[in-house]
Amino acid sequence: MNLAHKLCAFFILCFALNSQAAVWVDNQSWSLQYEDEYSQWMQSSKVHEKLFSDPSSPYFGVSTDCADTAYALRAIFAFEHLLPFAIYSPSGSRSGTGSLNNRQSNWDNLPTNKERLIAMINEIGDSVGTENLAYFDTFPVAIKSINPGTVFMYKIKARFKKFIRHTYNITGINPVGTFEVIYSTQANKKKGLPLIKRNDKEFDNAPTDPWGFRKFRWPELLGRDLSTIPKELGPSTEQYSLVATLGPVGFFQYVKKTIATSNESTPQKLARLFKSVCTEAQARVDYVNQGLIHLKETDNKCMNYEEFDAYSTPVRDQNLKDLFLKLQSAYNEALAEGVLTTTNSELIHFSEIIFKNQVQANTDLLSACPVNYKVGASLDLANLWKRMSNGSLSSHPNDNVEARWGDKTSVKTKCKSWY
Repeated sequence: MNLAHKLCAFFILCFALNSQAAVWVDNQSWSLQYEDEYSQWMQSSKVHEKLFSDPSSPYFGVSTDCADTAYALRAIFAFEHLLPFAIYSPSGSRSGTGSLNNRQSNWDNLPTNKERLIAMINEIGDSVGTENLAYFDTFPVAIKSINPGTVFMYKIKARFKKFIRHTYNITGINPVGTFEVIYSTQANKKKGLPLIKRNDKEFDNAPTDPWGFRKFRWPELLGRDLSTIPKELGPSTEQYSLVATLGPVGFFQYVKKTIATSNESTPQKLARLFKSVCTEAQARVDYVNQGLIHLKETDNKCMNYEEFDAYSTPVRDQNLKDLFLKLQSAYNEALAEGVLTTTNSELIHFSEIIFKNQVQANTDLLSACPVNYKVGASLDLANLWKRMSNGSLSSHPNDNVEARWGDKTSVKTKCKSWY
């Protein structure tokens, strides 16, 4: 065979191999050691808000909402460590095993492993969601086994037989038993916005089987009984019986006490909660504005269910209200314990302004946490709490900015509220 024929045969062979290219070739197996490394990786600076949105990131172009983010992070770690990745395929037809996995050649038209990885993750986002993640691809864990890499998921029944679902990825556990989390939303996915990170998250939506604290299954354990999961990973359904016994509030108190490594004083709790209230109040500006921008882009048309689901804020608003109530409870604890004199006097003053209506306006409180909800207009936390507590704020994404923030002169939309 002459050189020309040899080269021709070589290129034909290369083309044939590439035409059946896996996303990546795995030569490692999941183990307890790799699970430890995954947990460490989730805590590292490699997992950050701009992982998918920064053009300089190696994973730029990945598009995720909440469940997609969990799948994406697990797939990226598996890719970087040459581990297998597989999730249950609802169609059951993508491969002989009924899974969507890294060994498939569905994306072999793309030239590099990384491009095929991104394409695989994006197809996962179009194919499955929180239901798949909860029922098939993860397993429930014991409270003492919660660690970075664990996901927390909830499902809430809404109107018209609709449900609200969400997934948080735990990236750290603070000494006092609160969580560092990273996640996304449907609105962020639509606009290609950065992931959302919170450094002091407390959960409020109690687990109901199969929702709650969960970890990823190894590919070979998809569809297998809980007893097949290595005991060291903490497979357990105890969270569901604990909720039934303790109730939602008692359950999360138990979680916090179990995973905490230090006690939190009432003054420390007051400071932490004030910061959390401020963070979420200011974040609401972005959430509302995402809906307002979409409303403008669609000429103020009434939103369908998918749009409403992406841009409405009922759960976020309830979470913010719950944070205010926790802040109020911490203030009342400080009062009852007689530690007001040893607590940051400014925080005590702010709490009295917010919850006792001590003054109508306070420039220091506004300066400490301005909620700049529209051009030339700001709310302090006292006025925001007043509007929240009397039900003036709107979660409906078809309402204008004044209605969303409870201005007295606002007119509410007549568009359908899907839940």
